[in-house]
Amino acid sequence: MSHFRPLSLHHQRVSSALYRQLAAFFDQFDPKGELFYAALDVTLTDRNVVQPDILFVSSARKDIMCKERIDGPCDLVVEIMSPMSRRKDRVQKIEIYRQAGILHYWLMDPEDNILEAFMLKDGNYMLVFTGGPGDRFSHPEIPSLSLNLDKVFYRPETD
Repeated sequence: MSHFRPLSLHHQRVSSALYRQLAAFFDQFDPKGELFYAALDVTLTDRNVVQPDILFVSSARKDIMCKERIDGPCDLVVEIMSPMSRRKDRVQKIEIYRQAGILHYWLMDPEDNILEAFMLKDGNYMLVFTGGPGDRFSHPEIPSLSLNLDKVFYRPETD
């Protein structure tokens, strides 16, 4: 019997809404970079292959893109937590991404409607933004990026 639990509709809505806003931003900010949606393997070491929910590879780092996977640290990795992945995303993956040198790691919590944006600074992740619906997203390294968190975390009345 499989232990796999399908992701909730809200998880998918959060992922889709964030992807659309990031795609619009990166089309302007770095049109030759590429934004990807799960599932795509990212090989960070011989033992660490991950599949982030959303990832961005800048035009300056396109050499890490292979035919079937990404070989090396992306510029941005977004993990959208589920009840089953919460601890893994918060404890294990953040350490894997830190050691790999991924500059930007974002954690999305669709249950609590919170986005946490971490940035690698002097070898450690520093929390540079935390917020949700009603908050204005701001990032010290990407000041032109504007996210509508009300749309990202939108829940129809039927949920």
